[in-house]
Amino acid sequence: MKKISTFHLVLIAAGGMLGSGWLFSPFYGLQTAGSGVLVSWAITALLTLIIGLTFAEVATILPIVGGIMRFIGVTHSRPLGFLFITLAWVSYIVYLPLEAQSAIQYIGFWIPSLIEHKESGAVLSKIGLLVAFGIMLFLTWFNTKHLSKVAKANSVVSIWKLIIPISIAIGMIIYFGRHEHLANNHVAKPWHIESILLAVTSSGLAFAFAGFQNGLIMADSAKDPKRAIPISIIVPIIIGFVIYSTLSLMFMYCLSDAGTNSISGVAPLLGLVSLFGLNYVYIVLFVDAVIAPLGTANVYTTSTGKILFGIGREFFPKSILVRLNKFSAPHVALWINMVLGCCFLLPFPTWTELVNFLSSLTLLSCISGPIALMVLRDKFPNLERKFKLPCPKLFGYLGFVSCTYFVYWSGTENLLHLVYLIILGCISYWLIFSRKNPFIAFGKTWFLTAYISSLYGVSYAHSIHMLGFPQDNYIIFGLGIIFAKIFMMSQEPREIISKNIDRIILEVEANK
Repeated sequence: MKKISTFHLVLIAAGGMLGSGWLFSPFYGLQTAGSGVLVSWAITALLTLIIGLTFAEVATILPIVGGIMRFIGVTHSRPLGFLFITLAWVSYIVYLPLEAQSAIQYIGFWIPSLIEHKESGAVLSKIGLLVAFGIMLFLTWFNTKHLSKVAKANSVVSIWKLIIPISIAIGMIIYFGRHEHLANNHVAKPWHIESILLAVTSSGLAFAFAGFQNGLIMADSAKDPKRAIPISIIVPIIIGFVIYSTLSLMFMYCLSDAGTNSISGVAPLLGLVSLFGLNYVYIVLFVDAVIAPLGTANVYTTSTGKILFGIGREFFPKSILVRLNKFSAPHVALWINMVLGCCFLLPFPTWTELVNFLSSLTLLSCISGPIALMVLRDKFPNLERKFKLPCPKLFGYLGFVSCTYFVYWSGTENLLHLVYLIILGCISYWLIFSRKNPFIAFGKTWFLTAYISSLYGVSYAHSIHMLGFPQDNYIIFGLGIIFAKIFMMSQEPREIISKNIDRIILEVEANK
């Protein structure tokens, strides 16, 4: 199998962070947090970096097919490993329809028949849904070709995606920015810490940064994983923070509060350039509004295929999930993902609804990194580590708490959905693997159910005003520390973890 260079891996991760997020999140974040959105971006970048660094060390030890969500299956029980990789797989399935939807939504600015306006926001019309399905079909077909072709195509698209947003933002600030607009935005909606934290997940900021995982999921395809993986985490997060915060500054500098309220949420950037009569920018935005989401969708189509292929390698080694075509692509896994992804266009018709659900699900799977870091450093300190994180326990606990905050900030309804999904995952494991012992999945994963249920309980108490702010966030911090300790105590014996590591090493060697 042809390997991917460090440069391409960085572009894959950066490309995953600059999809529909840059088209919507800077504006939606401004609406939620006002000028405090800059603090929201800083908090999101910092927490993501902490989480990413925990993965950087573990991924240099075990650059496995399917990436970060399989680490928990090395250090913990098989049912918990199944639950994590399945939840992460579901979260990645959502990306393809989400990015296809965002592209159609922006095109709907010119072709109104593609979208419909409802109380919940802009949704795809029947024609829009058909076009979205067509996009998903094409990208899946494209990904059944050789991996190197996908990587090269993504490199061109990613470079375009990096240049256009920052160029537009800086140009708009220089030529149309006014300091009084920045002051007006602050006065109209002064900083409020609860709104700043709410914007992190509900306005898609955490979703925008979730793309850092793509480099890890493709780690087994890297030419030099031990060097490429840390770079492909740190550099995209820095790039993302600079671009996203500059885009938010663009809205604050170029619009007064009245101007902000006059822009439609369907296509906020197009609304902005139309206010200044920048018709020539329309063409660039039109192209980028399609290229950026579809380029990201292409990345996630590849990554999701890797995840389902990893599920096959881990749990169904003789199934069709592990079949590769002549281009070394997991074609069966890719087509299964496409079919299931189409279902998510129907129950979650708006961008914000999809993003809120997706963020909570994606970031829940990230707790595997901090836990694996602490377990492997404690039990296997002599394993070769090209990238070695200082203070592993500190970063481990902080990484777990960071994930906990991301999940908690997604809201009460999404936390309840997570509880349902975990229970459904346990039932699935029972029906597939342990029909003679129906309680093994629940017994081995009870602490995950308790963890999410506790977050839901705090969120529900806050929603009915039984618990105020910031007291709820103090409690969440404490719960994060407690459950990180419980996860640590629930690890498998050293001998079993050692066998799992040996198995993964053989798998990695077989893919070289």
